[in-house]
Amino acid sequence: MSDRPNILFLHVDQMHWDAVSAYGNPYVKTPAVDRIIADGCNFRESYSANPVCCPARGSWYTGRMSCENGQINNGPYPLRADIPDVGAWLRDKGDYETAYSGKWHLSRKIPDSFRQIYGQGESKGEIFDPAIGRAAIGYLDNYDSDKPFFLNVGFVNPHDCCFTCGSAGGEGKFLYDEESLEAMPPIPENFYVHQGIPQPKDPGKERYFRYYIYAYYRWMEMVDAEIGRVYDALMGSRFADNTVVIFSSDHGEALGFHGQVLKSKMEDPSWRGPTVVVTPERQRAGETDNEHLSIALDVTATICDYAQVPLLPKTIGKSLRPLMEGQADVDWHEYIVGENWQDDGKMAVRDAQYKTILYGDGLINLFDMLNDPMEMKDLSKTDAGRAVVKKHLSYLQEHLARIEPYAPPNPTKKQPAYTLCQALFSKIEKGEIAV
Repeated sequence: MSDRPNILFLHVDQMHWDAVSAYGNPYVKTPAVDRIIADGCNFRESYSANPVCCPARGSWYTGRMSCENGQINNGPYPLRADIPDVGAWLRDKGDYETAYSGKWHLSRKIPDSFRQIYGQGESKGEIFDPAIGRAAIGYLDNYDSDKPFFLNVGFVNPHDCCFTCGSAGGEGKFLYDEESLEAMPPIPENFYVHQGIPQPKDPGKERYFRYYIYAYYRWMEMVDAEIGRVYDALMGSRFADNTVVIFSSDHGEALGFHGQVLKSKMEDPSWRGPTVVVTPERQRAGETDNEHLSIALDVTATICDYAQVPLLPKTIGKSLRPLMEGQADVDWHEYIVGENWQDDGKMAVRDAQYKTILYGDGLINLFDMLNDPMEMKDLSKTDAGRAVVKKHLSYLQEHLARIEPYAPPNPTKKQPAYTLCQALFSKIEKGEIAV
């Protein structure tokens, strides 16, 4: 067996960062994710690079921000052909067997970089997640090479919430039941506050949001069962003592916070997600790391570090491995930056205490994440807040100088996000977003 570890990357789609029973959430039961958290270190301050499916995944696999790799939104935004992905990188640079089961959701074909053991074109996790898990278990049962493997298992749920909230009544079987209202979770505390502004109350709206939250937790429990089957299979295999496990979600889910659902927002419920690392030695087992801000590109860097290959070119990601090993004086992020290119576009800067959200239409929000984690009080118009926003703009300019924003040579009318992306960058660089 190789002295380099195998790597199992378990990921889900659209998981709210707090939808886990191990975190004390009484409305959902997730014994499998709880077990992974108990076995590893839980990086609670972790964020997506771009809280939309395709861009988030593109950043995972290229180690680059979505504005760099070309996959800036769902739809006709292919990954740049000249940027490698981590599957091909580990295969070519580290002689890893790279295998993929599940949701990929990128323009690049899986077989270009991975041995595709199971894939699906539909996006309903209730239907496909059991098959995704069985394929991964079969791979672990039958793999007989001494070459290390990088196995990706991409579950779909709790993404089925996207169908639950549809105008056609979702899948049709999750109709609102007045009699079950008492069993449903309450609305979030910030339900009637959006962008720091109180919203009018609507009790009828509350009922349906409570039902949505209830149904979401059922999707989470469905995928937790499949996660448990794969994790059990690994721990019962000959690879248990030589495999690093990374568990994460491509982005979060609004889940009624600020009266919203789904993704594409830079508030924490959509932008933030789980990241847990489990090593064979059970380093930092059961620990929660609330000190280190993490961005999705760190997952890419961590995979490369454990595989003992160079980081993918021009990445700003940092490996979590030194933190797992308890190394002192680790050079870590002072801040992180996220982006989203829907509507007028938006970017966010997060440091240890504050978050600034900059919208393409010129709106700015600032929240104190230590004293106002529900993001209910906008501080951007206060004297102290203006100073923080000014500092965050300097961080953002530093970030833009480190990356390589990309625009296609011939964007079409179907690709408006490219224009929004470049327009917001230009406003920031020219100082047109005034504080």
